[in-house]
Amino acid sequence: MDAPKRRKTTVKDVLEKKRRKEILVCMAAYDSPMAAIADEVGFDLLINGNAGPMSLLGHPTPMTVSFEEQLILTQAVSRVARYGMIVAHMPFMTYHRSKKHAIRNAARLISEGGADAVKCEGNKYTAEYVAEIVRAGIPAMGHIGMQASRKLEQSGFGVKGRTATDAAKIVEDARAFVDAGVFGFILEYVPVEITSYLAATLPVPVISVGAGASPDGIYIGCGDAVGYSAFPRPKNQRCFVDVRPMIEQGLRAYKEEVLARTYPSEEFTAHMTKEEHDKFLELVA
Repeated sequence: MDAPKRRKTTVKDVLEKKRRKEILVCMAAYDSPMAAIADEVGFDLLINGNAGPMSLLGHPTPMTVSFEEQLILTQAVSRVARYGMIVAHMPFMTYHRSKKHAIRNAARLISEGGADAVKCEGNKYTAEYVAEIVRAGIPAMGHIGMQASRKLEQSGFGVKGRTATDAAKIVEDARAFVDAGVFGFILEYVPVEITSYLAATLPVPVISVGAGASPDGIYIGCGDAVGYSAFPRPKNQRCFVDVRPMIEQGLRAYKEEVLARTYPSEEFTAHMTKEEHDKFLELVA
């Protein structure tokens, strides 16, 4: 029997998987080579999160990432990915100034970036801006729990929601985002008890990144999964294959062969014919 023909993942597909209790497998993708490989493997969502400018461009915090940088990385993904839903992160303070400002920036990620949806960090106070994006016809995901763009407010990147009071606030924020019209959530770095509760009570998928096992979906950064980043891998993210030593080995071998004058060898060298070489020497004499 032939395998089913692959097609683009849509918002309807994401919600249907939640209804059928099927798990969403999601991957962060920040550049064209990684996006092409990930799309060939096959993931429901390809998320261009704020970790992209950090791991690829060296930003120590997402608060220094510009909208244009996030847009460029989204374009790099959308140019090669055909099947996974491309979700572009809205960078720090790009949807808080006004509702008009929020819609314009979200629209640029769709029309110029090629994204299929946008992702917004926030809480019950920022939900009104997310609602305006959705009302404008742009699909939006929420991002709750640990929010890298709110590092200062949250006192760092650690696990959030360890106390009952803090956990209840996360639930309150999630409900406000659902009321705003999001079609799903990224839930980052919280105790699994919160993940389980939200997945069981919310009508949209709750996709875990470092938040334990969610029945709705799992998400990991591409750099974390394969060991390719300018920064150390987060402790609560598994590295499935570490390419950094392999890359270092290859670069060292290249350097050594150049110094030894063994690269490029004859195999990688082009030649003129003797006739053309003789003509060349006459022309330049």
